[in-house]
Amino acid sequence: MTTHTTLLPGQPSPDLMLDRVGGGHWSLRESTAERMVLIDFYRGLHCPRCKLHVIDIKNKLARFADRGVACVAISMDERQRAESAVSQWGLEGLDVGYGLSEEQARSWGLYLTDSINEREPRRFSEPAIIMVDSRNWQIYSAVYGTNPFNRVHAADILEGFDAMLARDYPPRGSVV
Repeated sequence: MTTHTTLLPGQPSPDLMLDRVGGGHWSLRESTAERMVLIDFYRGLHCPRCKLHVIDIKNKLARFADRGVACVAISMDERQRAESAVSQWGLEGLDVGYGLSEEQARSWGLYLTDSINEREPRRFSEPAIIMVDSRNWQIYSAVYGTNPFNRVHAADILEGFDAMLARDYPPRGSVV
């Protein structure tokens, strides 16, 4: 039996550096986010639900930036599939990282799935939204999914972020 652990709020975040669509790399520790980094781990090009979710975040980038939040979408897809997602989904302007390894996915507590058809990669991660406080590189919140359907909409994240800022709300959910 494989042991699976998720990240808890208040824990130091694992480091994360990946190639970025359009060239170069994306690095969590090099982020210039004033307050928070929102990492949207998505299943990959094959997932129509991921498409809707990532587009929702992309369409609200300015609203996130106004609050000091930098956003990135990350998958285990290889370069060509990630480039296709950016061009087909209209994600220009959003940082999109690709080539997340299985080891990296596990270090971030992501659930992994093996393909059930030829459209899917052999193995890919299930979705998660993880917010990292860019002032101390600790996990602020983590929402994990085991399938493509359970998602937090960008508007709900923005509303929650506004409440957190207004109340100086600390990370919650660190007791297991």
